[in-house]
Amino acid sequence: MKSLIPAVSLISLLALAGVSACETSTGSGTKAPGMEVSPDQLKAGGVYVAYMNGCDKGCDQIAKGDLIMAVDDKPVTSAKDMRTSRIATGAPIKLKVQKPGAAAPVDVEITASPKELPPLKDIPPFWTVGAADLNQAPEWARRSLFGHASPMTMLVNADGGTTDGRQLHGKKRLMLFWDYATREEQAQAANMMQVLQNAQDDLKGAGVEIMFIQIKFPTNGDRQLPKNDTALRDFQKQYGVAGKNLLPMYRFPNATEYNASRELGLEGSTTYIQYLRQPPAIVLLDEGGIVRWHSEGVQQAPAPAAGEPDLSGKPDQYTIIEAIKFATSKL
Repeated sequence: MKSLIPAVSLISLLALAGVSACETSTGSGTKAPGMEVSPDQLKAGGVYVAYMNGCDKGCDQIAKGDLIMAVDDKPVTSAKDMRTSRIATGAPIKLKVQKPGAAAPVDVEITASPKELPPLKDIPPFWTVGAADLNQAPEWARRSLFGHASPMTMLVNADGGTTDGRQLHGKKRLMLFWDYATREEQAQAANMMQVLQNAQDDLKGAGVEIMFIQIKFPTNGDRQLPKNDTALRDFQKQYGVAGKNLLPMYRFPNATEYNASRELGLEGSTTYIQYLRQPPAIVLLDEGGIVRWHSEGVQQAPAPAAGEPDLSGKPDQYTIIEAIKFATSKL
């Protein structure tokens, strides 16, 4: 990822730009909530059930967190395998399901008819992701959204238009949720923004869309109100990389803009804001709308390998770079 190397060098010079005066690099992100899904839960393989949509018969025997090992005696290991298995045909289908903590898989028969979740058609009886694919994330990037299907949301684009959680389905996404209640958070947002600007070509080449999203986190209290569209654009112009394209910027709707009918997702009644507790929060979505990465705060970098840049004093840069590497090679 050649474009990230100059990004690191450039951001290390932020002292000259007046931003690093508020960067303290405490690594407080390590205090974020524990893992949502552990490696042990996925080691059996198969396909992880991220969310239940329901079916005509038998789905009451399957729950989120189960591993589907086979469909009609044919092993499955990926979401693609599940799609090609054509489960939602209205005919009985036999599944081999590994329950958490169970000694051996159990046989479950389901009958599922095609459903719609507008604008999505022919949705499956459950959202799934390959267990091996899900298991690639580091333990510090398995916070409370990890392994979920894209929850409900309504995001307003600073340049106009809105996006909901169902519209996030079908394309890989790198979503950076940030706040600016403290000077440290302001510096982290600026640093991560610059790294993302320098990595835009890499991400675009891998089919990953960037979403730079400012929200008010619970840790904010009443110190800072959410930014409006003009303030978002001004922030990026002030602290962005000269000559680089601006990132697509989003925010949560204000009271006037909010429309409950537009707050949609792949999951039923849960929302993104319920799961975001500490900024900066990075969420990576795969094409199936499954959260494959959720980190909160910043992560301290290990000692660098030979020839690699030393990011031990720059945890915000290390955190976003690791997310970019994952998004371009494993998402």
